[in-house]
Amino acid sequence: MPSLKEIRTRIASIKSTRQITSAMKMVAASRLRKVQNNIVHLREYAETLRYILGDVMLRLPPSYQNVFLKQRSNNHVLIVAIGSDKGLCGTYNSLLIKRTLQEVYAQQDKGAKVVLLVFGKKPANFFAKRGFNMLSDVDPHFDKVSYVFAVQFADLIAEKYLKENYERVLIVYNRFRNAIIHELTTEQLLPVSEDDLMEAADDEERTDDPVILEPQPEEVINHMTRQYINYNVYRILLDASASEHGSRMTAMHKATDNADELLKSLTLSYNKARQASVTRELLDIVGGAER
Repeated sequence: MPSLKEIRTRIASIKSTRQITSAMKMVAASRLRKVQNNIVHLREYAETLRYILGDVMLRLPPSYQNVFLKQRSNNHVLIVAIGSDKGLCGTYNSLLIKRTLQEVYAQQDKGAKVVLLVFGKKPANFFAKRGFNMLSDVDPHFDKVSYVFAVQFADLIAEKYLKENYERVLIVYNRFRNAIIHELTTEQLLPVSEDDLMEAADDEERTDDPVILEPQPEEVINHMTRQYINYNVYRILLDASASEHGSRMTAMHKATDNADELLKSLTLSYNKARQASVTRELLDIVGGAER
């Protein structure tokens, strides 16, 4: 049986750890609330933008071409995985890595040449150590999510898409549902699917009234397409960020509960050991008096 000093040391250590996990849980919950409020409004905005873009495209001549809408066929795929820089968030990164590996192998089975662009130091280190084909000129650091950062991220992906002539760009991320449930999702970012745009336009009530587009329909579409990509990336980053905070909050909540249970068990063991020590001392005193 451990000594009283050993038990006291363990109790003090666990109390200190519990304070840390409890504080991290509150910080994650606070950050989650801030991101969660933005997600709801942004999803609605992105859906409306998708409808407007699809509606405008229905009014363009069939000969119109946009570099981000044009389909390619060269079996050259860029897979973007969005993880986290920090740990202590449960299975958030491990499940993301597993899903990314599945996507890589699925594309390779189709004969595609796959390149990885990984954000978040945890998954980036995993793929780098195992020799996967990754873009080496990109910092894997995942900065604080903001629209400015999302635009920079979208510009980077668009630049790689055009420069390297990828057939498509897929993004693997966690889609946020609530603090406990996050759905691992693979979404095609580029080229923008015309079928999805048309489907969104058909789902809404529309009229055949003439629409005036200034300066030119092509310029309007080009601008709206970039905006659509930017806000899609922003939505994805917010989803990933909220999922990370939710995972960390849940993990720290469980860690705090485990610390509470362990403290109860150690306190009980300490009391038993103390009681046994007092009993031994009493027996020694009684035995000495009888002699």
